[in-house]
Amino acid sequence: MKVYVSDDLEYVKQKLLKKGYTVVKDNESSTVDAIICNLKSGALSKLSFDNNIKKEGALIIDCGNKSIDDIEYILNNRAYNNLY
Repeated sequence: MKVYVSDDLEYVKQKLLKKGYTVVKDNESSTVDAIICNLKSGALSKLSFDNNIKKEGALIIDCGNKSIDDIEYILNNRAYNNLY
């Protein structure tokens, strides 16, 4: 699964890479399955529309106060559910 993680979430990038996800960079020409960012910090608006990442159909995950396990659950199920 290919995911884009905003630059301010380096710890999320590293953990997803260790779990076997493909994390694409801004300058890669690629379609992604999900975009992970912190919506409160405006990270989605910082995702340049001039970059090569194709965002159509991508699941947008607000990492907010989610753990890596929460994020992985959302990626695998393509849905937000009450995890508790």
